[in-house]
Amino acid sequence: MFSFHIIIYIYYNIKKMAELPVSESFMITIFAGFAGLVAGVLACGLRSRCSHIKCCCIECDRNVIPADQLNNVRVELPNQPNVS
Repeated sequence: MFSFHIIIYIYYNIKKMAELPVSESFMITIFAGFAGLVAGVLACGLRSRCSHIKCCCIECDRNVIPADQLNNVRVELPNQPNVS
């Protein structure tokens, strides 16, 4: 049987937890976890072979290199100015 004392104990512990201040380190941890999740989803989208991607309210049409030509791709970076 569920005792009335247990219900009162749970109620007061939940009430105490709601009064705890949220620290900066906790907020940074939550933000970093969310940013990592977003980065992981974007990385999967970049590796995807789909030509049309639609996620939530974002849509993207892109040209995908055929799988048999992936080894022949040469990426050239634009000339970057020398920083001295």
